[in-house]
Amino acid sequence: MNAVIALCHFCEAHGPSAIFCTQTLRDTKLEDLYFNGPQNVADPAPKQCPACNSVGLTNGLYSKDNESGATFLSTQVSPLPDVATLVKQAAVRSLSCEITHSKDGGFVFFGDTSRGHVLSHTFHVSDLQARGFYQLFSIIILMKDKYFLLNTKPFLAEHLRRISLETQNSAKRIKEEEELKGSPRQRRLSGSQPLVQTPRSLVELTGEENIFAILHTHFSWLLLAGSRFLTEHVTFGNLPWLPPQSTSHPPQQRLTYNITTLPMIQKYETLDDPEEFYSLIHIKQLLKKPEFIALCYCALTGVKIIVRGDARRTFYFMMCLKKLLPDQMHSLIRVDAQHQHSISADYKIISISNEIAVPIASASIFRVDFLPETDDGNDVLIKWPGTVPNKLPDLLVKLLKAVNETRFTELVLNRHTKVLVEEWKNKVICLNHAKSTNGQNKLKRVLGVQPQDQALINYWSAHLH
Repeated sequence: MNAVIALCHFCEAHGPSAIFCTQTLRDTKLEDLYFNGPQNVADPAPKQCPACNSVGLTNGLYSKDNESGATFLSTQVSPLPDVATLVKQAAVRSLSCEITHSKDGGFVFFGDTSRGHVLSHTFHVSDLQARGFYQLFSIIILMKDKYFLLNTKPFLAEHLRRISLETQNSAKRIKEEEELKGSPRQRRLSGSQPLVQTPRSLVELTGEENIFAILHTHFSWLLLAGSRFLTEHVTFGNLPWLPPQSTSHPPQQRLTYNITTLPMIQKYETLDDPEEFYSLIHIKQLLKKPEFIALCYCALTGVKIIVRGDARRTFYFMMCLKKLLPDQMHSLIRVDAQHQHSISADYKIISISNEIAVPIASASIFRVDFLPETDDGNDVLIKWPGTVPNKLPDLLVKLLKAVNETRFTELVLNRHTKVLVEEWKNKVICLNHAKSTNGQNKLKRVLGVQPQDQALINYWSAHLH
């Protein structure tokens, strides 16, 4: 998961700051990183307060997942200056203005495209020597992908609450032990306890000497599990290959803690059977540009598509159209229908043989006829008297841009298509849960839904819940 997880603390002496940061290393080697504190001479000197420090500016904890090749690094300050700046800004907001008043810990989402999107979990940790008898902490997850963060929020929130509860319970045991020695209020009033004390570190508050190693384990597993819970497929860059997950359950903890070199980046090899990843590029090559746009528009908005011809040739064509719809809507597709009554059924995309009579093309029926192969290559006949609107749905615009991207391989295009379809599936599900028209309009503004997207939403809403 392309994210940064940080533990933040509001120090009574120095204010808010991030004290422990975990991130995924991709193609950066450990020897290329420098742990020398602030990278800019204009940056302030590092704080020596115990509460503002964790593992030290020159130390770090390193883990590696043997199966996927992903590596995780935890440091007090991110060794990447750009990341450190974003984490610092997010830490200040999570402990000052973007905060809930729940002592048990609440969740706040904030951010923007330039400074990243943040899920913040703020909670109290008992401290009899602190003002109000508690210290304020937060765990933030910083990510550039807004929708990925929102989609995984329930999963992330569940585990962040477990981490904070574990920390709070350890601090409560220390608090109970200190209370047995006398009332902290009486010690303060009697003058036996100084009014101004050096803030205590998390190690002292919890009594756990290896608290930051434990947090490193939690944060590393969360980054790994998040990438498997809802997999990100990358379109650019050299990232390690993550094997497909057969179920929606996150993997068990299986990290090793020996420092080794980063694995060689695995590249996608040429597929033995390219038709297994049949992509929109093939359809684009068969049709003219206006016909290709019209076909995709009809598939996305629910216009019935009838593909007629040899089953061997129409099968892969149908499998490609299937990629334009979410998994829940694949039941609307009928491959190799054997009877005429299937045409008038609830199926939206149907392939049939040449022997079956089909209705005349109309605005509600898009016809694709595979003719016997000819020398000139014009063996696909399109019949549809309908018209495509001037403004296309946002999903279709992005799909057309991806198809025209020459740097995309067929495998990358297929995975990119799946990501775009999942994004809009989640938008439609969110709109379905809106309880009023006013609430739905507000959601549309937040999700970036435009009037030209309404035809797609009307079709998908009836099948996504």
